[in-house]
Amino acid sequence: MVLFERNETKRSCEYKFHTEFQSHEPEFDYLKSLEIEEKINKIKWCRQGGGAHFLLSTNDKTVKLWKIYEKSLKVVAENNLSDSLYPSMPTSNAYQSLSAASLKLPRMTLHDTIVAAAPRKTYANAHAYHINSISVNTDGETFISADDLRINLWNLGIMDTSFNIVDIKPANMEELTEVITAAEFHPQSCNSFVYSSSKGTIKLADMRESALCDKHAKRKNIKFSWSDHSIRRGRRPLPEVLLF
Repeated sequence: MVLFERNETKRSCEYKFHTEFQSHEPEFDYLKSLEIEEKINKIKWCRQGGGAHFLLSTNDKTVKLWKIYEKSLKVVAENNLSDSLYPSMPTSNAYQSLSAASLKLPRMTLHDTIVAAAPRKTYANAHAYHINSISVNTDGETFISADDLRINLWNLGIMDTSFNIVDIKPANMEELTEVITAAEFHPQSCNSFVYSSSKGTIKLADMRESALCDKHAKRKNIKFSWSDHSIRRGRRPLPEVLLF
């Protein structure tokens, strides 16, 4: 993952390199004999805090919370073990000639400042299918992750527990007629979110109505033209970005 920052010294909209790090590593699901790639499917920024940036990134199975911050590197600038104190004397004699008054505590000085990335939380083992989208809530405390058949609600501070709020998996998989393609929280209302399906529908759900939001509050059908470039090439049946 490569991050860029705005170059304030330029009048034009120009960005410069900020930092880079590896978000995920290749894994292997031994139960399904499936290799999980390190590719990133979605990235979402979270609220800033303590002078640091936070972001969520996900691959097919695991969501991670990262902290991006400036880290100060310090080195020892002065101590009694330095050979420069007694350059003409052997090391053993130099140590013997030290007195209590000449002892010095090591002193640290700032050497450099770097931009570091540290994983804060790992949200795993909650999706049986590939994760296609994540979305951070406006309350700054929760987020949702969606795969082909389910949408889970997470608390940013809890890694091992999630709540299933949408489940369209039928009892018989042969009766499956649609899959979830994307999910997104409302930009202002923390209780509402939308999700789209492969049938060309966008459904609005309200978490205040019930714990399981399978019954949507509103539904919008979207018609796509086969002249669309991505559909014609068979890449995706639906766009992944939902706007309010």
